Amino acid sequence: VRIRSAAAAVGENILRAGSEVRAGEPMLKAGSVLRPPEIGLLASVGRTRIRAHRRPVVAIVSTGDELVEASAMPGAGQIRNSNGPMLTAAAVRAGALPRYLGIAGDCPDRLATAVREGLKSDVLVLSGGVSAGKKDLVPGVLEQLGVAPVFHRVAIKPGKPILFGTKGSCAVFGLPGNPVSSLVGFELFVRTALRRLLGYAASRPQYVRARISEPFRHRANRPTYHPAHLTASEEGWYVRTVPWFGSANLRAISNANAFAVLAPDQSDYNPGDAVSVLPLEYESIA
Repeated sequence: VRIRSAAAAVGENILRAGSEVRAGEPMLKAGSVLRPPEIGLLASVGRTRIRAHRRPVVAIVSTGDELVEASAMPGAGQIRNSNGPMLTAAAVRAGALPRYLGIAGDCPDRLATAVREGLKSDVLVLSGGVSAGKKDLVPGVLEQLGVAPVFHRVAIKPGKPILFGTKGSCAVFGLPGNPVSSLVGFELFVRTALRRLLGYAASRPQYVRARISEPFRHRANRPTYHPAHLTASEEGWYVRTVPWFGSANLRAISNANAFAVLAPDQSDYNPGDAVSVLPLEYESIA
């Protein structure tokens, strides 16, 4: 270790008052997220109490007679409920407080009971039962309980049957039952609502433009959110799609950190082609 012996210059290594912030300058803007640096900044000026948006409460209900909880052994014609735990975890990562209300099955009375309880929360998220089959009971039960519809079905893949409505101050989302469809609906719509409730300055999904790194072929009749892996480089963003066989293939998402948005009028993608990409906020990007 070399120790400096020269005399220090006048003012050297001194942080003068006002060098970091001037009197009257705002320390934080409205809509700022309170990360560890912001907490430290507030502490440095003695602000131990501030006005902040509270975390919204999200009620989560799974529907479908075929569902059993993850701890149970499925019988004939049954599957474990993956959407309940997945959406609960997604709500936590979005900054909300989840209330998992269990499986309502395909029983109108049980579904109505769960919806009544869920409407006491800021946001109610149901998965399954929102399409047009005989056992898709969610739209009818919501209507009976006074939920005003805003939209039902959107031109995306996966996730077309998604439903949104309101009752009082509660925002109600009906997501498709297939897990990838449910996750896409959460990322595009539920997370956006939660960010609004949390006071984020930018609440809409944040896309990036990335270049295709590997050729592939895709065909669909509506915009598709395809599981993909997004990578940062000195030249910019690159993306490659991951193998995916459809909206039931949740394993593909575990190999992805983003959704590549593929246009319905393009089937062949070549290296260098640019596409919009939605990063998954709970994943790191290398």
